[in-house]
Amino acid sequence: MRKPRHIRIESGALRLDYQAPAEHVQDVADELAQGLPEFVVTIDDYVTEDLPTLPCTQLWD
Repeated sequence: MRKPRHIRIESGALRLDYQAPAEHVQDVADELAQGLPEFVVTIDDYVTEDLPTLPCTQLWD
């Protein structure tokens, strides 16, 4: 199993927190940086059981 990472996506009052495999989290962060520079994306290892899975994670396979 791939190690999950925490991704936080922020823009103004919007703050979204998800978990996903490290490769997927990095792919999403890279895409957002290229297409939506107003979004602030942070990645870390703070993964908890109640953290939802990144929607549509299978799209990054």
